[in-house]
Amino acid sequence: MEESVFRHLNHLERSGFRSDYDEFHSLADPIYELPEDDRESAFEKVNRLFFLERLKLGDHVLRALEAVGLIPKRKRTVRRSALVQKNEAVENEQESSEETAAETSAENAEAAAEGEAAESEENTTAVAEAEETEPEQTDDEIAYDLAREFEERIKEVVVKRAINKVDEGSNVLNRVSGNPIIEMRVLASRFSNPEEAQELDAFLIHEFMHAKDMVDPEFDYEDAFIPGNPSVKNLITARFKLLWNMYVDARLARMGVVSVLPKEARYREFDNFYRKIPDKQRRGIFEGLWQTEKLTHEELLSMATDLDTLMSKYIDPGEMTEDEKDYIHLQGSPCPLCKFPTYNWVDDPESICDEMVIEAIQIDFPDWESKDGGCDRCIEVYELRAGVG
Repeated sequence: MEESVFRHLNHLERSGFRSDYDEFHSLADPIYELPEDDRESAFEKVNRLFFLERLKLGDHVLRALEAVGLIPKRKRTVRRSALVQKNEAVENEQESSEETAAETSAENAEAAAEGEAAESEENTTAVAEAEETEPEQTDDEIAYDLAREFEERIKEVVVKRAINKVDEGSNVLNRVSGNPIIEMRVLASRFSNPEEAQELDAFLIHEFMHAKDMVDPEFDYEDAFIPGNPSVKNLITARFKLLWNMYVDARLARMGVVSVLPKEARYREFDNFYRKIPDKQRRGIFEGLWQTEKLTHEELLSMATDLDTLMSKYIDPGEMTEDEKDYIHLQGSPCPLCKFPTYNWVDDPESICDEMVIEAIQIDFPDWESKDGGCDRCIEVYELRAGVG
């Protein structure tokens, strides 16, 4: 939260909009006059005030949750928050010392976080009660206690700072216990530029759709074990991620919601993974996936693991012969000889290699056939062994 606010305010200040930047420092700077033990909580209150109330950065999360149906639509209101009212009252008062100013600012921020719409004395009481009951939070974590019934019976949504892009994404904790908690990790830099708000919203919506799938009984998500060596696991995981992203984006497109990538950009990703499939069939598989309204976790994982499962679901039996299917070697699939991920396949060694090369391979791999193919390096090694390289 602190980093998101800091980045956003700095961007506004560099763009010539200093009002929020100056207001933040008018509240934060006096905190340095407080005792050291009290500073952390005071800074947290000010950061919370600006994240939720002043800069409305928390609204990005709420809009995304609404868009995917994880929470009901909020009633829009133009009523000014109690925090704004109280801050204006405090600004009109003459404070006796800088320490008093810092303490008052901290109380204002706490009142904002609680969102009370009471008079000044009632606000002070509410703040005191909140200080006793509010759970501690780390600087990089924002827990939204929305006091709503989530349509998917979500207990809590927690947004945390991601370390890097790989760390970004959503997860659902406590799914088995029946009190699921959605955990979203986001780079703080995504909140920095107001001009990139649409990209932030698209990212949050996309990731919350994944979270919604995880708690959907029909999707039946489970932490499946993927067999094989690390390279095979990475390949299957990458394909599964692509297919699931396509499933999410297709549903968002039907809802009229902008996602992180448009349809053609997703097709380019799909084309890169399944380039060896003939063009017509490759496009047909993609369109079939895009138009599928319901898929399960098991179906997606099965299609990512086994090419035949994917092709049989979206290609008519008469479109391709079994021999044609046998010669499809996907980029990244393991070579049948060295078992390493292969991006440069020799699809039919028998058609280009000397007979002695084929015999040399079959001595080491009796069950191997030419249609199984091999990576260019393995074929080169066996050509050298056979003395024809």
